[in-house]
Amino acid sequence: MLSYLAAALPLDMSAEGRLLALQCALRSNTSGQVHLAAGLLRGMRLARDLAPWDELEDARWLLRLPHPTKQTGHRTTAAQLLDATVLTQEPARHDRHQAADWALRAASPPRLRGVSAADRLTALVLAAHHSPGAGRTSMEADHLTRTCGLDRNTLTATLDRLVTVNTIGAWTLEPVTQDVSWDPPPT
Repeated sequence: MLSYLAAALPLDMSAEGRLLALQCALRSNTSGQVHLAAGLLRGMRLARDLAPWDELEDARWLLRLPHPTKQTGHRTTAAQLLDATVLTQEPARHDRHQAADWALRAASPPRLRGVSAADRLTALVLAAHHSPGAGRTSMEADHLTRTCGLDRNTLTATLDRLVTVNTIGAWTLEPVTQDVSWDPPPT
């Protein structure tokens, strides 16, 4: 889903917008509607911020539904996803909901509470590409920057901050392959 969003969202989409789009895509029903509870948005630190919603609407990726109904509740934000591609993404809805819960936990552990949304999104992307039990992991730098909505200079600072908060152990940029490699956090 992260790769799909990297291709579907504009390059200048904020990290908050990307994190919101990920939750919307993973939690949507088969008709492309999504209902996000206020508690979920609070957990994402987006409860009062309308800018990510506006960005996704401006990109014509979703449309907020006007008012909550008795079905959705008054503390729920509802939207209709406009990109039909998201509805055909694997895995099945139940598995996507599990992935949404995992993504929420991966982007908001206690050590990431004081960092920016861009740092949280990058930590999520690195965690999604890291195999359990594996040591050093690599990813093309261009793919990483596109998925996270960062440029190379910002990526460097972001990865340094993730080392500082022990989200990753260390990282390098391979000059020949242009791959970013990182170690799991120290135990």
